[in-house]
Amino acid sequence: MTKVLGIDFGTKRIGLALSFASLAEPLTIVENDATVFANIQQIITKEKVGQLVCGISEGEMAVKTKQFATELALFTKLPIEYVDETLSSQVVRAKTQTKRSSNSHKPVDHFAAAEILQEWLDMQPAKVYA
Repeated sequence: MTKVLGIDFGTKRIGLALSFASLAEPLTIVENDATVFANIQQIITKEKVGQLVCGISEGEMAVKTKQFATELALFTKLPIEYVDETLSSQVVRAKTQTKRSSNSHKPVDHFAAAEILQEWLDMQPAKVYA
């Protein structure tokens, strides 16, 4: 079974999620810096990932996301697919809201990546991903 890595691209941070059977689980957040491709490649190698899924929105951010995803696919030599990520971070924030306002500003990028990946997994035919 192929593991799938979900990606929530941001100019500062990138959220990552991993498939387990037909479920997406938040994995980690990596800084979007000069080491980002190497850091993601380490995760891909360790987790034996065979497919990338990247959330994409509209407008200027879509151009940056597609450029990043294309470069990542070339770097990792893995296929990549895109999922509409409109409102994924807002959905996650709504799901994780607590009474303590200090939690409302914590990064949720990896949870957004899990939302993106779960949407993709749900669209796949009855196929189980590792």
